[in-house]
Amino acid sequence: MNQSPLQNVDNALREFTTHALADLDDLKLMDRVDSKFVVPAELLPFLLQESQRQYSLLSIDGVVRSDYLNVYFDTDGFDYYLMHHNGKLNRVKVRHRHYVDTGTAFLELKFKNNKGRTLKTRVQADLDADKAIVEHRDFLSDHGIAQQCNLRPCQISSYQRICLASQSIGERITIDTKPSFVASDSGAKVVLDDAIIIEIKQPRIDRQSPFYRLVRSLGLRPQSFSKYCVGVSLTMQDRIKTNRFQRDIRKVAKFSNSLRTITV
Repeated sequence: MNQSPLQNVDNALREFTTHALADLDDLKLMDRVDSKFVVPAELLPFLLQESQRQYSLLSIDGVVRSDYLNVYFDTDGFDYYLMHHNGKLNRVKVRHRHYVDTGTAFLELKFKNNKGRTLKTRVQADLDADKAIVEHRDFLSDHGIAQQCNLRPCQISSYQRICLASQSIGERITIDTKPSFVASDSGAKVVLDDAIIIEIKQPRIDRQSPFYRLVRSLGLRPQSFSKYCVGVSLTMQDRIKTNRFQRDIRKVAKFSNSLRTITV
């Protein structure tokens, strides 16, 4: 009997050596280079099977596919979105990340500098995103985000994440499955059933790492891909300019035969 894709993924995950969060205290990579790939979900079992010898799998109390819920904040004029859309360097994104399985949350700032590096700063926060943004105004101000920006929730994204790591080469891999995006104001929702988003996180770019060579061997090319910006583009394309992200949207649509838009 042929196994389902989900069963193939589960079988592949069971073959990994596992690690805990505490095992990676020196591999947080808050200052890093990201290489991103959008991949058809049908390739996931193969990618996992081919990575079992070089990488270990994050397990938190036996959970190896963790649920994430992100709330992205922006100004009324979507200044942070437009910074990215207009190709501005030294840009920032503000988000509240809820780790659903552990019941913890952080308010996070992601800076992309003009050298292509991602710098992440965060503070542990209340599970309520609106409450967190108010309680940590000093944190935002200390990092150059003035209170008068009047940030508001603009985009909600969720997905299940698989995390791989190699301590020996200082590399982490995140694999996000079934990503969905919801516009905070209208409730318009887009679900990507058949695409996965992979990020290779490294202290400096290393195209010879095992996972990088694996995805490139499949003819896949790295691309700029912001979940926030693509989510806004997919759920608000009739209200905001999206031309910079149309290539990303076409690629997602190509891999996602069941790209679904749901209006709540």
